[in-house]
Amino acid sequence: MTLAHGVGSSADLPLPLDLVLQAGAAVVVLSFLISAWRRRSRAVAPDFSSLPLSWLRYPVLALALYVIVNAFAGPRHGNPAAHALFVWLWVGLIPISLLCGPVWRQVNPLRTLFTLLRLPRHGWRPLPPGSTPQAWPAAAFLLVFAVFELAVPHQGDPVAAGSFLLLYAGTQLFAAALRGEEWFARGDAFEVYSDLAGRLSPLVWRPWLSGLAAPLLPGTAAFVAVWWGSTVFDSASASPAWAGFVQRTGHAPILAAVALTLICGLVLLAVRWTAGRLDVTASLIPIAVGYTLAHYLSLLLVEGPRGVLLLVQQWGVLGGAAWTLIPIPSVVASLQVALILIGHVLGVVVAHDHALADSPDRSVLAVLADELPLMIFMIICTWAGLFLLFV
Repeated sequence: MTLAHGVGSSADLPLPLDLVLQAGAAVVVLSFLISAWRRRSRAVAPDFSSLPLSWLRYPVLALALYVIVNAFAGPRHGNPAAHALFVWLWVGLIPISLLCGPVWRQVNPLRTLFTLLRLPRHGWRPLPPGSTPQAWPAAAFLLVFAVFELAVPHQGDPVAAGSFLLLYAGTQLFAAALRGEEWFARGDAFEVYSDLAGRLSPLVWRPWLSGLAAPLLPGTAAFVAVWWGSTVFDSASASPAWAGFVQRTGHAPILAAVALTLICGLVLLAVRWTAGRLDVTASLIPIAVGYTLAHYLSLLLVEGPRGVLLLVQQWGVLGGAAWTLIPIPSVVASLQVALILIGHVLGVVVAHDHALADSPDRSVLAVLADELPLMIFMIICTWAGLFLLFV
Protein backbone atom coordinates (compact mmCIF):
# COMPACT_ATOMS: atom_id res chain seq x y z
CA MET A 1 0.00 0.00 0.00
CA THR A 2 1.27 3.44 -0.90
CA LEU A 3 -0.40 6.39 0.73
CA ALA A 4 -1.34 9.24 -1.58
CA HIS A 5 -0.59 12.80 -0.44
CA GLY A 6 -2.83 15.77 -0.94
CA VAL A 7 -5.95 16.42 -2.96
CA GLY A 8 -7.13 19.15 -5.24
CA SER A 9 -6.63 20.56 -8.68
CA SER A 10 -7.56 23.75 -10.45
CA ALA A 11 -11.06 22.40 -10.99
CA ASP A 12 -11.53 22.05 -7.23
CA LEU A 13 -10.97 25.69 -6.39
CA PRO A 14 -14.00 27.99 -6.22
CA LEU A 15 -12.04 30.87 -7.80
CA PRO A 16 -9.89 31.14 -10.93
CA LEU A 17 -6.17 30.62 -10.41
CA ASP A 18 -5.18 34.18 -11.33
CA LEU A 19 -7.61 35.66 -8.80
CA VAL A 20 -6.39 33.32 -6.07
CA LEU A 21 -2.76 34.31 -6.72
CA GLN A 22 -3.63 38.00 -6.75
CA ALA A 23 -5.57 37.61 -3.51
CA GLY A 24 -2.63 35.78 -1.94
CA ALA A 25 -0.20 38.58 -2.81
CA ALA A 26 -2.65 41.24 -1.65
CA VAL A 27 -3.17 39.51 1.70
CA VAL A 28 0.58 39.30 2.36
CA VAL A 29 1.18 42.95 1.41
CA LEU A 30 -1.84 44.12 3.42
CA SER A 31 -0.74 42.19 6.50
CA PHE A 32 2.73 43.68 6.11
CA LEU A 33 1.35 47.22 6.08
CA ILE A 34 -1.09 46.58 8.93
CA SER A 35 1.60 45.07 11.14
CA ALA A 36 3.79 48.11 10.47
CA TRP A 37 0.96 50.52 11.31
CA ARG A 38 -0.54 48.86 14.35
CA ARG A 39 2.45 48.89 16.67
CA ARG A 40 6.11 49.25 17.22
CA SER A 41 7.94 46.31 18.69
CA ARG A 42 7.50 45.79 22.38
CA ALA A 43 9.42 43.66 24.79
CA VAL A 44 7.84 40.22 24.85
CA ALA A 45 8.15 38.04 27.94
CA PRO A 46 6.89 34.66 26.76
CA ASP A 47 4.84 32.82 29.36
CA PHE A 48 5.11 29.09 28.71
CA SER A 49 2.68 26.84 30.55
CA SER A 50 3.03 23.21 29.52
CA LEU A 51 -0.10 21.06 29.56
CA PRO A 52 0.28 18.02 31.87
CA LEU A 53 0.37 15.22 29.30
CA SER A 54 3.29 13.17 30.58
CA TRP A 55 0.83 10.53 31.88
CA LEU A 56 0.37 9.52 28.24
CA ARG A 57 4.00 8.50 27.74
CA TYR A 58 3.51 4.85 28.71
CA PRO A 59 0.40 4.32 26.53
CA VAL A 60 2.25 6.00 23.63
CA LEU A 61 5.28 3.75 24.21
CA ALA A 62 3.02 0.67 24.26
CA LEU A 63 1.35 1.78 21.02
CA ALA A 64 4.73 2.45 19.36
CA LEU A 65 6.07 -0.97 20.33
CA TYR A 66 2.89 -2.63 19.12
CA VAL A 67 3.03 -0.84 15.75
CA ILE A 68 6.65 -1.91 15.18
CA VAL A 69 6.12 -5.55 16.21
CA ASN A 70 2.86 -5.73 14.26
CA ALA A 71 4.58 -4.29 11.17
CA PHE A 72 6.69 -7.47 10.99
CA ALA A 73 4.39 -10.06 12.58
CA GLY A 74 0.99 -8.74 11.49
CA PRO A 75 -0.80 -8.97 8.15
CA ARG A 76 0.70 -7.34 5.06
CA HIS A 77 -2.72 -6.01 4.01
CA GLY A 78 -4.72 -3.83 6.35
CA ASN A 79 -1.72 -3.15 8.56
CA PRO A 80 -1.74 0.32 10.22
CA ALA A 81 2.08 0.72 10.34
CA ALA A 82 2.24 3.12 7.38
CA HIS A 83 -0.67 5.13 8.75
CA ALA A 84 1.11 5.41 12.10
CA LEU A 85 4.27 6.78 10.50
CA PHE A 86 3.05 8.91 7.60
CA VAL A 87 -0.35 10.10 8.89
CA TRP A 88 -0.53 9.99 12.69
CA LEU A 89 3.08 10.98 13.37
CA TRP A 90 4.07 13.15 10.41
CA VAL A 91 0.77 14.94 9.76
CA GLY A 92 -1.27 14.46 12.92
CA LEU A 93 1.49 15.76 15.17
CA ILE A 94 1.01 19.28 13.78
CA PRO A 95 -2.63 19.93 14.82
CA ILE A 96 -2.00 18.23 18.18
CA SER A 97 1.05 20.44 18.79
CA LEU A 98 -0.85 23.54 17.65
CA LEU A 99 -3.39 22.81 20.35
CA CYS A 100 -1.28 21.32 23.16
CA GLY A 101 2.18 22.78 22.50
CA PRO A 102 5.34 20.65 22.20
CA VAL A 103 3.47 17.51 23.20
CA TRP A 104 5.98 15.05 21.73
CA ARG A 105 8.58 16.14 24.27
CA GLN A 106 6.32 14.81 27.04
CA VAL A 107 5.16 11.59 25.36
CA ASN A 108 8.16 10.76 23.17
CA PRO A 109 8.48 6.94 23.38
CA LEU A 110 12.22 7.23 22.76
CA ARG A 111 12.65 9.36 25.90
CA THR A 112 10.50 6.92 27.86
CA LEU A 113 12.45 3.91 26.61
CA PHE A 114 15.74 5.68 27.29
CA THR A 115 14.67 6.25 30.91
CA LEU A 116 13.44 2.68 31.37
CA LEU A 117 16.60 1.13 29.92
CA ARG A 118 18.78 3.07 32.40
CA LEU A 119 21.79 2.90 30.09
CA PRO A 120 25.14 2.98 31.92
CA ARG A 121 26.79 6.35 32.18
CA HIS A 122 30.26 5.01 31.44
CA GLY A 123 31.43 6.12 28.01
CA TRP A 124 28.91 8.91 27.59
CA ARG A 125 30.20 12.01 25.85
CA PRO A 126 27.93 14.93 26.76
CA LEU A 127 28.26 18.32 25.15
CA PRO A 128 31.24 20.31 26.43
CA PRO A 129 30.33 22.89 29.09
CA GLY A 130 29.27 26.20 27.58
CA SER A 131 28.58 24.79 24.12
CA THR A 132 25.28 25.57 22.39
CA PRO A 133 23.07 22.68 21.22
CA GLN A 134 22.16 22.90 17.53
CA ALA A 135 19.28 21.55 15.46
CA TRP A 136 21.40 20.34 12.55
CA PRO A 137 21.12 16.67 13.62
CA ALA A 138 17.33 16.90 13.61
CA ALA A 139 17.43 18.51 10.15
CA ALA A 140 19.55 15.62 8.87
CA PHE A 141 17.18 13.01 10.34
CA LEU A 142 14.19 14.87 8.89
CA LEU A 143 15.82 14.77 5.46
CA VAL A 144 16.35 11.01 5.84
CA PHE A 145 12.67 10.61 6.71
CA ALA A 146 11.62 12.76 3.74
CA VAL A 147 13.77 10.71 1.37
CA PHE A 148 12.25 7.51 2.73
CA GLU A 149 8.72 8.88 2.41
CA LEU A 150 9.04 10.47 -1.03
CA ALA A 151 11.82 8.61 -2.84
CA VAL A 152 11.98 5.02 -1.59
CA PRO A 153 9.70 2.57 -3.47
CA HIS A 154 7.05 0.63 -1.52
CA GLN A 155 7.53 2.80 1.55
CA GLY A 156 3.91 2.09 2.50
CA ASP A 157 4.60 -1.62 2.96
CA PRO A 158 4.31 -2.44 6.69
CA VAL A 159 7.71 -4.17 6.77
CA ALA A 160 9.35 -1.11 5.18
CA ALA A 161 7.60 1.27 7.60
CA GLY A 162 8.45 -0.96 10.57
CA SER A 163 12.08 -1.24 9.47
CA PHE A 164 12.38 2.54 9.23
CA LEU A 165 10.85 3.02 12.67
CA LEU A 166 13.14 0.39 14.16
CA LEU A 167 16.30 1.82 12.58
CA TYR A 168 15.31 5.36 13.50
CA ALA A 169 14.66 4.41 17.12
CA GLY A 170 17.90 2.46 17.38
CA THR A 171 19.96 5.32 15.95
CA GLN A 172 18.33 7.87 18.24
CA LEU A 173 18.86 5.74 21.35
CA PHE A 174 22.49 5.13 20.42
CA ALA A 175 23.08 8.88 19.98
CA ALA A 176 21.33 9.56 23.29
CA ALA A 177 23.58 7.00 24.97
CA LEU A 178 26.57 9.01 23.77
CA ARG A 179 25.22 12.52 24.40
CA GLY A 180 22.63 12.11 27.13
CA GLU A 181 18.88 12.63 27.18
CA GLU A 182 19.24 16.21 25.96
CA TRP A 183 20.01 14.71 22.54
CA PHE A 184 16.31 14.24 21.78
CA ALA A 185 15.63 17.99 21.97
CA ARG A 186 18.05 18.62 19.08
CA GLY A 187 18.42 15.26 17.34
CA ASP A 188 14.95 13.73 17.22
CA ALA A 189 13.32 15.20 14.13
CA PHE A 190 9.79 14.60 15.39
CA GLU A 191 10.46 16.22 18.77
CA VAL A 192 11.91 19.33 17.12
CA TYR A 193 9.01 19.24 14.64
CA SER A 194 6.46 19.21 17.47
CA ASP A 195 8.36 21.90 19.40
CA LEU A 196 8.32 24.32 16.46
CA ALA A 197 4.65 23.76 15.63
CA GLY A 198 3.80 23.98 19.33
CA ARG A 199 5.17 27.52 19.49
CA LEU A 200 1.94 28.58 17.77
CA SER A 201 -0.24 27.09 20.53
CA PRO A 202 -2.43 29.75 22.20
CA LEU A 203 -2.98 27.45 25.18
CA VAL A 204 0.64 27.22 26.30
CA TRP A 205 2.19 30.49 25.07
CA ARG A 206 0.94 33.81 26.42
CA PRO A 207 0.59 36.18 24.69
CA TRP A 208 -0.17 34.33 21.48
CA LEU A 209 2.77 34.10 19.04
CA SER A 210 5.21 34.89 21.84
CA GLY A 211 6.50 31.34 21.45
CA LEU A 212 8.09 32.48 18.20
CA ALA A 213 9.94 35.18 20.14
CA ALA A 214 11.58 32.59 22.40
CA PRO A 215 15.12 31.56 21.42
CA LEU A 216 15.53 28.94 18.69
CA LEU A 217 18.35 26.42 18.43
CA PRO A 218 21.04 27.31 15.90
CA GLY A 219 20.41 25.30 12.77
CA THR A 220 16.62 25.58 13.04
CA ALA A 221 16.59 27.37 9.67
CA ALA A 222 17.96 24.21 8.05
CA PHE A 223 15.27 22.13 9.76
CA VAL A 224 12.49 24.44 8.55
CA ALA A 225 14.01 24.43 5.04
CA VAL A 226 13.87 20.62 4.94
CA TRP A 227 10.37 20.66 6.41
CA TRP A 228 8.98 23.13 3.89
CA GLY A 229 11.13 22.00 0.98
CA SER A 230 10.09 18.35 1.31
CA THR A 231 6.42 19.32 1.25
CA VAL A 232 7.02 21.47 -1.84
CA PHE A 233 8.75 18.53 -3.54
CA ASP A 234 5.86 16.24 -2.61
CA SER A 235 3.47 18.60 -4.41
CA ALA A 236 5.74 19.13 -7.42
CA SER A 237 6.50 15.42 -7.83
CA ALA A 238 2.79 14.75 -8.39
CA SER A 239 2.82 16.91 -11.53
CA PRO A 240 2.71 15.40 -15.05
CA ALA A 241 5.95 17.22 -15.88
CA TRP A 242 7.88 15.39 -13.16
CA ALA A 243 6.24 12.05 -14.01
CA GLY A 244 7.22 12.44 -17.66
CA PHE A 245 10.78 13.44 -16.79
CA VAL A 246 11.25 10.42 -14.52
CA GLN A 247 9.74 8.11 -17.11
CA ARG A 248 12.15 9.34 -19.78
CA THR A 249 15.28 9.21 -17.64
CA GLY A 250 14.59 6.27 -15.33
CA HIS A 251 16.17 5.74 -11.88
CA ALA A 252 13.17 7.35 -10.17
CA PRO A 253 14.32 6.82 -6.54
CA ILE A 254 17.74 8.36 -7.16
CA LEU A 255 16.30 11.31 -9.06
CA ALA A 256 13.69 11.90 -6.37
CA ALA A 257 16.28 11.81 -3.56
CA VAL A 258 18.60 14.21 -5.41
CA ALA A 259 15.79 16.59 -6.39
CA LEU A 260 14.39 16.58 -2.87
CA THR A 261 17.77 17.40 -1.35
CA LEU A 262 18.40 20.15 -3.90
CA ILE A 263 15.03 21.78 -3.26
CA CYS A 264 15.62 21.78 0.50
CA GLY A 265 19.07 23.29 -0.06
CA LEU A 266 17.69 25.94 -2.40
CA VAL A 267 15.02 26.89 0.13
CA LEU A 268 17.71 27.36 2.78
CA LEU A 269 19.89 29.43 0.43
CA ALA A 270 16.90 31.56 -0.61
CA VAL A 271 16.05 32.25 3.02
CA ARG A 272 19.64 33.20 3.84
CA TRP A 273 19.97 35.44 0.79
CA THR A 274 16.61 37.14 1.26
CA ALA A 275 16.88 37.68 5.00
CA GLY A 276 20.25 39.38 4.85
CA ARG A 277 21.17 40.38 8.36
CA LEU A 278 17.72 39.47 9.74
CA ASP A 279 16.97 36.08 11.26
CA VAL A 280 13.62 35.12 9.74
CA THR A 281 13.57 31.51 10.91
CA ALA A 282 10.71 32.09 13.37
CA SER A 283 8.58 33.74 10.68
CA LEU A 284 8.94 30.67 8.45
CA ILE A 285 7.42 28.35 11.06
CA PRO A 286 3.76 29.43 10.57
CA ILE A 287 4.33 29.30 6.80
CA ALA A 288 5.58 25.72 7.04
CA VAL A 289 2.72 24.77 9.38
CA GLY A 290 0.07 26.31 7.12
CA TYR A 291 1.43 24.76 3.95
CA THR A 292 1.87 21.31 5.50
CA LEU A 293 -1.68 21.28 6.85
CA ALA A 294 -3.01 22.47 3.50
CA HIS A 295 -1.05 19.91 1.52
CA TYR A 296 -1.92 16.92 3.73
CA LEU A 297 -5.43 17.99 4.72
CA SER A 298 -7.33 15.31 2.82
CA LEU A 299 -4.76 12.68 3.82
CA LEU A 300 -5.40 13.48 7.48
CA LEU A 301 -9.18 13.49 7.10
CA VAL A 302 -9.38 10.26 5.08
CA GLU A 303 -6.44 8.10 6.12
CA GLY A 304 -6.11 9.19 9.76
CA PRO A 305 -9.39 7.64 10.97
CA ARG A 306 -8.94 4.74 8.55
CA GLY A 307 -5.64 3.87 10.22
CA VAL A 308 -7.34 3.87 13.65
CA LEU A 309 -10.04 1.58 12.25
CA LEU A 310 -7.42 -0.82 10.87
CA LEU A 311 -5.75 -0.88 14.28
CA VAL A 312 -8.86 -1.74 16.28
CA GLN A 313 -10.06 -4.25 13.69
CA GLN A 314 -6.91 -6.28 14.32
CA TRP A 315 -8.13 -6.55 17.93
CA GLY A 316 -11.45 -7.96 16.78
CA VAL A 317 -13.40 -4.72 17.21
CA LEU A 318 -15.66 -3.15 14.54
CA GLY A 319 -14.90 -5.93 12.08
CA GLY A 320 -17.48 -4.87 9.51
CA ALA A 321 -16.94 -1.11 9.77
CA ALA A 322 -15.37 1.03 7.04
CA TRP A 323 -14.29 4.67 6.82
CA THR A 324 -15.65 6.01 3.54
CA LEU A 325 -15.37 9.75 3.97
CA ILE A 326 -15.21 11.53 0.61
CA PRO A 327 -14.14 15.17 1.09
CA ILE A 328 -16.03 17.79 -0.89
CA PRO A 329 -13.38 19.17 -3.29
CA SER A 330 -14.52 22.80 -3.10
CA VAL A 331 -14.56 22.75 0.71
CA VAL A 332 -11.12 21.10 0.93
CA ALA A 333 -9.67 23.50 -1.64
CA SER A 334 -11.06 26.54 0.18
CA LEU A 335 -9.59 25.31 3.46
CA GLN A 336 -6.24 24.72 1.74
CA VAL A 337 -6.16 28.27 0.40
CA ALA A 338 -7.16 29.66 3.81
CA LEU A 339 -4.47 27.67 5.64
CA ILE A 340 -1.73 28.86 3.29
CA LEU A 341 -2.82 32.51 3.51
CA ILE A 342 -3.17 32.42 7.32
CA GLY A 343 0.29 30.90 7.65
CA HIS A 344 1.84 33.59 5.47
CA VAL A 345 0.01 36.42 7.25
CA LEU A 346 1.29 35.18 10.62
CA GLY A 347 4.75 34.84 9.11
CA VAL A 348 4.72 38.46 7.96
CA VAL A 349 3.57 39.71 11.37
CA VAL A 350 6.23 37.71 13.19
CA ALA A 351 8.96 38.84 10.78
CA HIS A 352 8.00 42.48 11.24
CA ASP A 353 7.95 42.20 15.03
CA HIS A 354 11.40 40.61 15.04
CA ALA A 355 12.77 43.27 12.69
CA LEU A 356 11.51 46.06 14.96
CA ALA A 357 12.87 44.30 18.03
CA ASP A 358 16.31 44.05 16.39
CA SER A 359 16.28 47.77 15.48
CA PRO A 360 14.49 49.61 18.30
CA ASP A 361 16.11 52.95 17.54
CA ARG A 362 15.37 53.04 13.82
CA SER A 363 12.23 54.47 12.26
CA VAL A 364 9.46 52.17 11.10
CA LEU A 365 9.99 53.24 7.47
CA ALA A 366 13.67 52.34 7.62
CA VAL A 367 12.85 48.92 9.03
CA LEU A 368 10.17 48.42 6.37
CA ALA A 369 12.73 49.20 3.67
CA ASP A 370 14.98 46.46 5.03
CA GLU A 371 12.05 44.06 5.03
CA LEU A 372 11.13 44.67 1.37
CA PRO A 373 13.15 41.70 0.01
CA LEU A 374 11.56 39.51 2.67
CA MET A 375 8.08 40.64 1.68
CA ILE A 376 8.79 39.83 -1.98
CA PHE A 377 10.14 36.43 -0.94
CA MET A 378 6.99 35.70 1.08
CA ILE A 379 4.76 36.72 -1.84
CA ILE A 380 6.67 34.29 -4.06
CA CYS A 381 6.25 31.58 -1.40
CA THR A 382 2.52 32.30 -1.23
CA TRP A 383 2.17 32.07 -5.01
CA ALA A 384 4.19 28.87 -5.08
CA GLY A 385 2.07 27.27 -2.36
CA LEU A 386 -1.20 28.22 -4.02
CA PHE A 387 0.01 27.22 -7.49
CA LEU A 388 1.11 23.79 -6.30
CA LEU A 389 -2.45 23.12 -5.12
CA PHE A 390 -3.47 23.22 -8.77
CA VAL A 391 -0.65 20.95 -9.89
